[in-house]
Amino acid sequence: MYRLLHSEFQKIKWPVVLVMILLEGIVTWGLASGNTKSLSYYFPYNWTTLYFQAVSFHGMFFLPLFTGIFASFLCFYEHKNGAWKQLLTLPYPRWKILLSKFLTLAMLIAFMQILFLAEYLITGHIIHVEGMIAWKPILQKIAGGWLACFPLAMLQIWLATRFHSFGIALLLCFSSVIPNIVLTGLPASLGAWLPFTTPYYAMFPQGINLSPQVELTSFILILMLTFIIYLICGIRSFVHKDWI
Repeated sequence: MYRLLHSEFQKIKWPVVLVMILLEGIVTWGLASGNTKSLSYYFPYNWTTLYFQAVSFHGMFFLPLFTGIFASFLCFYEHKNGAWKQLLTLPYPRWKILLSKFLTLAMLIAFMQILFLAEYLITGHIIHVEGMIAWKPILQKIAGGWLACFPLAMLQIWLATRFHSFGIALLLCFSSVIPNIVLTGLPASLGAWLPFTTPYYAMFPQGINLSPQVELTSFILILMLTFIIYLICGIRSFVHKDWI
């Protein structure tokens, strides 16, 4: 598995990935800091307000969108160069090859979440928000957002192996993320069945007027069930597909 992961990391175009993540950070935190200042009459000018303003963009749009884009990147090389047959001649089971792509995507999302935390701290100090950082819930929410991406990541890897066109994959990502404006207003017991919504549910703090309705036990069960479904379907599809 280590060699497969190493191979996947070598194929990643890191300059493109880094530029995309940094640009997302600039947009997210620029909008979040602006909203935090302009809405200070309605919400406290503190670290929690800055955080949930950022999650309104990062968790609702950019995190699920980038999960799909990165999944397409991880399969782009094989589609473009007809390298699936060469990859499948390696002495590894097909399910391990697919799993290595999922794990690589999970690591990319984790990297994105770490940078999100760093940008949160930097932005808060730049605009001088008040109060103390609620470290425990913030770290739990950021880690939860990463875990909540697992069903979506598995689904996107599965779909990315099916679509030869990078354009179709991108169109699917954009068309799936835009309805989040409406879908995330549903209780998590309904909305979480749609994997593009789960990062927002997991990351948005509870206890404020804008908090989505999330019942933790049912939310976790939905995440586990949908991940297992996408994992089984993805492996079955990848193993039985004729790549000739």
